Amino acid sequence: AYWKEYCFGLTTESLIDEAAKLDYVAGTYGGRRRPSRFLCLFLKLLQIQPDEDVVLEYIKQPELKYLRALGCAYLRITARYLTVYQTLEPLFADYRKLRYRNMQGKMSIIRMDEFIDWLMREETICDVTMPQMPKREILEQTGQLDVYQSVLEDDLEDLEELERSLKEMQAKEEPPPPEAEKAEASMPKKDAEEEGEKGEVEEKRREERRDDRRDDRRDRRDERERRDRRDGRDDDRKERRDRRDDEKKRKDRDDREERREKKEKKDKKEKDDEKKKKPKYANKADEERAAGHSKKDKDGLTVEESNEIRKRLGLKPLR
Repeated sequence: AYWKEYCFGLTTESLIDEAAKLDYVAGTYGGRRRPSRFLCLFLKLLQIQPDEDVVLEYIKQPELKYLRALGCAYLRITARYLTVYQTLEPLFADYRKLRYRNMQGKMSIIRMDEFIDWLMREETICDVTMPQMPKREILEQTGQLDVYQSVLEDDLEDLEELERSLKEMQAKEEPPPPEAEKAEASMPKKDAEEEGEKGEVEEKRREERRDDRRDDRRDRRDERERRDRRDGRDDDRKERRDRRDDEKKRKDRDDREERREKKEKKDKKEKDDEKKKKPKYANKADEERAAGHSKKDKDGLTVEESNEIRKRLGLKPLR
């Protein structure tokens, strides 16, 4: 229904409006393997075959994330592998959320970089088989591509520098001298008890802070789960609403078909009735002649009787 009603006559410009209405990425889903709107628009792109510059504009625009995903999928299946690597690899820095619907119809949350990784690694995406590509290591060895530099390389260098500085600080710390150990051994018993109590208090505070951080992480995780479930419920409600709309449209279409069939039957019946009522003979004389009767003349004789008399008189018979 979506393919016939909304994808007919789409162009590279009007397709943007339909892509802006997308709310999840999927191929086919459900027991009847119903095609998703994303797959319909993807196949429409394959049908109209837009220029590569237009597809790159789909990918470069930052506002519509599902239009970007649609452009990436089309570029992956149509462009040369060098263009695919050079265009899709920078999108690993895009961490926006996407809704993904699996074959069973269940919703899940993925990221844009995860979808790009699927396009680069998986053989089938959204029930569409992708063409094979050579590995990046081979292209680097042949000099067709530069060595890959991750967007996390700067963060990894900062982390390594931090670990190095911590090790240096630990190395600079020296063990306490023997005099300090003797002074600690000669410390009165009361002071040792106070120090032990202080240590216990500090340990309790550290435990409380750890518990607070653990609770905060649990609360954030629960909030994310609730938000994901809410998004899933919203998607289910929208799907049910779309299903009701489709059923209503289908019912209206069936009603129109039924009314048209009834009207055709009625018109046909009226025509048949008119044919039955239509006189069989062109005039009344033909009808009487067919029934074996002849019209009488002004003397009250039939044509046969008049011809018999005229024959006796030697005259020509009447026609």
